[in-house]
Amino acid sequence: MTRTTSGKHPGTVASAGSAEAAARPAPHPQTPRTPRTPPAVGKVRRLPQRWRKAILTLHVTVAVGWVGIEIAQLILGLAGLTTDDAGVVRATRVVMEILGIELIAGIAWTALLTGLILSAATQWGVLKYYWIVTKLVITVALMLNGHFFLQHWLREQAEVGKAPESLSLQLVIVMSIALGLLVTATALSIYKPWGKSRRGRRPTAKSTRP
Repeated sequence: MTRTTSGKHPGTVASAGSAEAAARPAPHPQTPRTPRTPPAVGKVRRLPQRWRKAILTLHVTVAVGWVGIEIAQLILGLAGLTTDDAGVVRATRVVMEILGIELIAGIAWTALLTGLILSAATQWGVLKYYWIVTKLVITVALMLNGHFFLQHWLREQAEVGKAPESLSLQLVIVMSIALGLLVTATALSIYKPWGKSRRGRRPTAKSTRP
């Protein structure tokens, strides 16, 4: 008598399992989560675009005004040296005093402050690039020269009835140097030479532990 085996055929079971596996929806591949990077230490807080443009406009305006005043003073100084008319000499000296004392101080401070804001609140930084450091040195040097020397010489030239020509010549030389430095500062803003300074090459953030 032949014994009959109970249960399903192994091939039938395998086929059913394959059908169930095919019917199941394929799991969606999980995208690896990117770890959040902590904010960089000392990260610069950027100015909004409209504020940056407004401050940049003011900075360029006062910088151009400063150059214009130096050119005007230089022309007046040369005119006073080359004329024999006492009235013209007196007028040039009075106008030079007004320009050099009443106007330049406010313009210089505005140029300095707006320049510092634009550097500190943008990617440039105040001391990160050599051209910015050079511009800062030029601006501060011109302001110190104007405060401690130039204003005194302009007052002396305007108050003295007949100031010596040596003083007027000295003022013309100083103003020529100041104009050259301002043109240099303008060129630095355009060409941006020399790259990053030693401070700018330092890493701005420490590597975090995993």
